[in-house]
Amino acid sequence: MTDTLQRKPDYPLLTTMGVLVPLGLVMVYSASFMSAYATHHDQLYYTWRQLVAALLGIGGMLAAQRIDYRIWRRFSVHLMAGTLFLLTLTLILPESMTEANGARSWIRIGSFSMQPSEIAKLTMVIYIADWLSRRGEKLTNVTYGLAPFALMLGVVCGLVMLGHDLGTTVVLVIIGGIVYFVAGANMLHILGASALAGGAFWALINVAAYRQERIAAWIDPFAHYQGAGYQPVHALYALGSGGLFGVGIGQARQKFFWLPEAHTDAIFAIIGEEFGLLGTLLVVTCFLVIAYRGMRIAGRAPDPFAALLATGITAWLVFQALINIAVVTTLIPFTGLTLPFLSYGGTSLAMSMVAVGILLNISRHIGGGIPGEFDESVAPDSRPDHASLTRRMAGWWRNRRPRLSGAGRRRSAQRTWGAIRRR
Repeated sequence: MTDTLQRKPDYPLLTTMGVLVPLGLVMVYSASFMSAYATHHDQLYYTWRQLVAALLGIGGMLAAQRIDYRIWRRFSVHLMAGTLFLLTLTLILPESMTEANGARSWIRIGSFSMQPSEIAKLTMVIYIADWLSRRGEKLTNVTYGLAPFALMLGVVCGLVMLGHDLGTTVVLVIIGGIVYFVAGANMLHILGASALAGGAFWALINVAAYRQERIAAWIDPFAHYQGAGYQPVHALYALGSGGLFGVGIGQARQKFFWLPEAHTDAIFAIIGEEFGLLGTLLVVTCFLVIAYRGMRIAGRAPDPFAALLATGITAWLVFQALINIAVVTTLIPFTGLTLPFLSYGGTSLAMSMVAVGILLNISRHIGGGIPGEFDESVAPDSRPDHASLTRRMAGWWRNRRPRLSGAGRRRSAQRTWGAIRRR
């Protein structure tokens, strides 16, 4: 095992961050200056806060891409315990310190504010990647695999759901399900868990009248214009009026108190109005690049923990973006989720950039060692099959033979040559 980084960071992924983060700062200002001036008498109110979060995020990303990703594994339990504590605080602190738009998902102390559910996305990825990579063959057992995994995921999602944040709960379930599948879980277990999750999701919709209204507004937003359909309708107006090239930066009309949450949940609609179809395609392309580079890093990761960690981070960023875009375009019912790197939200931006920094660090270890030999604390017979992880994430339908890293191939060749000489 070597502690030196073998490669440069993934430059296409780094370049994508160089496009999305500055674009997000510009769009937060463009979408928020009217509401900021009307509410806080400062048209740069949200922009300054987003800029501070971006600077913190850049520092976090640069630090994370230098910190060995295996360090996060040592503190996975501590990170999860701290996250559960923060999520619990959102439920027991006064509502004036935690509530926003009907959801208790914030912690505000003076001018400082944070959103623990955004922290939970990253810490949960780190924790389940560590936990699943240690299960080995036990993962296919209900008692040692599915049951404790469902319990862990249920505790985190339950705390988030008690704060009435269904959107984040859906993202957490998607992240957990994808990482669990990639780790080599039994397909029957996954199908059964998916059915239970679908039933629970449907029950959560039926017990809340406002969620039923959102479903009705999704089916016909114009028929519910005075209620839950108001935001979807004006999001569609914004996208439609942008045309191919948009009306020009800063010239969007829907942000003038027509489109609610224009700088947060609905910022994609403002991008469509000001930059047109080409602008929205640029955003979609950036997230496709993140998806491709992230899964490429996961497929070539030097050990199972790195592979699962890269998979979870990629699934989080890409699927949250897909959900946000699908909501704005009324492909799915409305749910309050930010568009990563673009929407206003300091905790979301900073944690997303730290997550990308971890991805960049994993990319620097590609080719730096032998799969499965990084964590000596795990018994060899309980280590997951790295080749099976690679097949799932890097196109197993095209290459069904186990793939070794460069170091692995050299070690294999040395062993073969040694066996020939002994004969």
